[in-house]
Amino acid sequence: MSPYDPLLFGMLGTRSIALIRLDEFEEAAESAVKAAARPNAHVHILATAAHCLALSGRIGEARNYAAPIRLQNPDYRTDNFLDAVPFTPDVIARYREAAVVIVLAT
Repeated sequence: MSPYDPLLFGMLGTRSIALIRLDEFEEAAESAVKAAARPNAHVHILATAAHCLALSGRIGEARNYAAPIRLQNPDYRTDNFLDAVPFTPDVIARYREAAVVIVLAT
């Protein structure tokens, strides 16, 4: 992975999602924050960061991602995120739990 790769955010975001499936919430959050900091990070990447941070217990940081998500797409909800990636029911439940605290479910 080149640090100049314009799609690095996608690779880091995918890594975050894999780490959530392994119950490695803190490591997932770190990878997701790096992904969200990349230029041109997609709204799903910002949502990945918000959810991963919430799952790692970093609620304040997670909520900080809600504003830029709403700027990019005011109607964005956790369902949009969950529709973008095929998740197992247990992982869906985790993301829905996180969505409640970051206010992307309403």
